[in-house]
Amino acid sequence: MAVDAKGWGQVRLAMREAVRGWIYDPNVMLIDYGWPEHHGTLAREELAIRVHVVEKFEQPMLELAVRAGITNARIPDEIGGVPVDVPESGVLRPQQWSWGGWWTWPAEPRARRATPMRGGISISNAHTYGYGTLGGLVIDRETGARMILSNWHVLATQWHARPGWPIYQPGRGDGGSQGDLVARLSRDAMSSSLDAAVAELAGSRDLVNDQFELAPVRGVSWAQFGMEVVKSGRRTGITRGRVTGVEGTARMNYSGVNRLIRNVMTIEPRVDRGQVSAGGDSGSLWLQEETMHAVGLHFAGGDNPELALAMDIQPILDALKVRVGP
Repeated sequence: MAVDAKGWGQVRLAMREAVRGWIYDPNVMLIDYGWPEHHGTLAREELAIRVHVVEKFEQPMLELAVRAGITNARIPDEIGGVPVDVPESGVLRPQQWSWGGWWTWPAEPRARRATPMRGGISISNAHTYGYGTLGGLVIDRETGARMILSNWHVLATQWHARPGWPIYQPGRGDGGSQGDLVARLSRDAMSSSLDAAVAELAGSRDLVNDQFELAPVRGVSWAQFGMEVVKSGRRTGITRGRVTGVEGTARMNYSGVNRLIRNVMTIEPRVDRGQVSAGGDSGSLWLQEETMHAVGLHFAGGDNPELALAMDIQPILDALKVRVGP
């Protein structure tokens, strides 16, 4: 179902109203615009504002939940003249993997030291016992410097992080150490409500424009409803999904601080019980499968139901003042 320019104007006004009214409800984690759900099936011929809740409550449980502070009030059926759907999406979290036990040499090749480096492999900063995913090669628009693109919560992680922090490949959760320093943190886009950051290569190893077990990135596009996408991630490897929602706003907790992340797309499995992401895939690039154009940077997801969240790639490139390499 297409939306003309006039329709998008109405939708965006209604979306702003929905975010103002509901994003800080303790039961709401994401508000986007996409296909509503009827009896467990996505209605691809319809579009609605989707207010994703951790748990759905029907009367009289809704009244009890409001009294207990679990939710603020009943979400209306319409906002600003646009229909509203309330899917139960469970808890949505940033998807970096944190190490919590003894380390052993990983059998997964994505977790190994790579020469040259490419998108889809393990990475972290030097101060985090965990790993995320190296998204890909980007180029500084002013200096031409070659940089690694990933999430803020992969390359920085902490609010006191500063430019110059060392970046390891593989990440520390995969055994990375001082001898694996490949880049240094340059800047991030959290001030633009985007969980993204870049690190300038240190010269110890090269980074090529390629995605592990997939293909090079051949351009940049905007996500569209129903677009079939694919990603290469450290934790789950090659997974495929379909864009079901766009222009979202998500509320995420980072190191004890709640932040709003904007320009969010929702990606769901193409097949029943399929997997699209898991902890450790943060930082992956989602590509339009037909063209291998980058459309989004993965940063979060949920398991019940299975879904992935990514941010539109173009606002990230603009905020960080980089372009997709080479």
